[in-house]
Amino acid sequence: MNFSSDLKWCIENDYQVYILPVGYNDVRIAIRKGGISSQGKDYYVDKQGIEHYSAEIIGKVVYRNQKDAMKNYPDVIKRLKIKYDNS
Repeated sequence: MNFSSDLKWCIENDYQVYILPVGYNDVRIAIRKGGISSQGKDYYVDKQGIEHYSAEIIGKVVYRNQKDAMKNYPDVIKRLKIKYDNS
């Protein structure tokens, strides 16, 4: 497994994984299931009238800056794929 295949899995399975500011410089890694189809919102109605919902889970670890969070970003994606991949 590598980062690019793990990231592709996230996209194909409608997961957004992103860095979320939580303070002056502090950030956390967040995961949003349904985030791609809902355009990163909790609720979104597309042009065809289809409703899309998503749910955000904010990681517990607080990083001092984005650079520190990005060091763990690939591992979060990898663990997400391992936990939810059904293939």
